[in-house]
Amino acid sequence: MLDLLALWYDEREFFARYNRNDPTFRDELCLVAEDAGRIVGTVQIFARRINLAGQAVPMGGIGSVFVREDYRHRGLASELMRLAVRTMEREGFEVSLLFAERLTFYNRFGWREVTRNFSILSSAASLPASPALELDVFNPARDLETVARIHRDYSGRFNVTAIRSEADWRGNLVFAANVPKAGCGEYFVLAREDDAIRAYARALRFHGVAMVMEYGYEPGSESAVLAMLRNCAEAASGMETSMCLRGDHRKRALLQGESRAGAASVIVTHTEHDEALEEALTAAGCAPMHYPDNNYMWRVMLPERLAERFAMAPEAASEYAFSMFENSRSLFWTADRF
Repeated sequence: MLDLLALWYDEREFFARYNRNDPTFRDELCLVAEDAGRIVGTVQIFARRINLAGQAVPMGGIGSVFVREDYRHRGLASELMRLAVRTMEREGFEVSLLFAERLTFYNRFGWREVTRNFSILSSAASLPASPALELDVFNPARDLETVARIHRDYSGRFNVTAIRSEADWRGNLVFAANVPKAGCGEYFVLAREDDAIRAYARALRFHGVAMVMEYGYEPGSESAVLAMLRNCAEAASGMETSMCLRGDHRKRALLQGESRAGAASVIVTHTEHDEALEEALTAAGCAPMHYPDNNYMWRVMLPERLAERFAMAPEAASEYAFSMFENSRSLFWTADRF
């Protein structure tokens, strides 16, 4: 299967990272089309759990949909998607997510596009930074327990966020910054005050722009997020940081583009879910601009299971789930993409 997928980006390792490091990977969720013993098409189901109305709901993510060029236009991709639907129903996945450009193709199999917004921060380099804050680099052995708690407490407030066990976290640390032809690397920074972690942010350069693909913070610590965004924007512009740093920040250079040092740069992230943070950004002169992502698609797989969860009729439960998928206060981090 990996040899087949290597034809896609001419990079086998990009796909191998997920399969080696995702603790939920199972052969049963890796579907293939064969011709005379040769694999000619594939689709993979990524097992996740997401928060819906305070419940951990099994979600099947669809990814790695690929058919050899000389086998296309024979209906193989359609048959693989039908098999994926049957497999997710059999395996108990109650909802499904995929990211796609061929929206009408996936519409045929029950997925519906949902608009979500990215936030563009065009003047983040001028955000205020408290002198009481110090930026440190993430060390899993030292910091994972605290960061996982902040993630659980912060992200867990919002519907649709992926729920991570410790094993999920360790896998995510490997493949969250997995980018075709760009290797695997993220700038994972912590904001400390009196040595205590107040916030964290995970950033990379994604499709040519600097993106904060996830963050979290302690209640009332919006200023710590602003400081980390400022640091990331300065890095994207090729500027030295104005913050007090601790540790080895060489990965900060991952965020810099090809523009000259000091050139204006933007940061892309998610903020629409967090009213308090957006108010802090606006008050600091960096009001977020929202940009729609129309490649985000959801499907309810087992409406009867959702009906039992939410004590309502299956059709009503499906619409209730979509009301959460579509809500601007819901959140699915870029760090959890597959």
